[in-house]
Amino acid sequence: MKYRALFISDIHIGTGRSQVDKAVDFICDKEFDYIYLVGDIIDGVALKRKEPWHEKANDFLQNILKKAKEGTQIIYITGNHDKFLEDFWGNNFGGIKITEKTLHNTKDGKCYMVIHGHQFHTKFLHFILSLKNWVKDKNKQISKFRAGIENNAICYAAKSGVDGIICGHTHEAKIRVTNNITYINTGDCVESLTCVVENKNGELELIDIAK
Repeated sequence: MKYRALFISDIHIGTGRSQVDKAVDFICDKEFDYIYLVGDIIDGVALKRKEPWHEKANDFLQNILKKAKEGTQIIYITGNHDKFLEDFWGNNFGGIKITEKTLHNTKDGKCYMVIHGHQFHTKFLHFILSLKNWVKDKNKQISKFRAGIENNAICYAAKSGVDGIICGHTHEAKIRVTNNITYINTGDCVESLTCVVENKNGELELIDIAK
């Protein structure tokens, strides 16, 4: 099967909770013109803690390098867990471009900002999250935290003059349209096991990679 683009984030390679094997199984037998690795692919925090390295992680990286060699454009967008790669913004390694953010133009003529999403935290949102152990309804507070990030992302997209924004970070797969701005979250490869693809018609859709 061929897709025009793949957007996948929050694999957290290097952690015990990463289901990188599901990402490998999904990607290996498909073709893409573009692959956007939308942050927190490799978990630098876990690497510092010397958590076990999943054998399938090597397969994932080798698969990405193989697709780059075959002509797929690979863009690695750094997140908060792979901040160690920020020093390499603008560099290209084996056909993988590393950057903070980028623009993607769909076949149907829409322009999307692609960014991890941790940039949309505010001190107030951090404060809410820090209180989650002290409030009665933790899930409600986390939902507010995520909604705050979404709203900040939508405002950023509007100010940037794009049609929408594609990010990860919150681990909550979602497509939402507000004030003509499309907010898309890829989910993760830890629990939700989702990604976003652009089909041959230029439509963006959430995909369950476990199916």
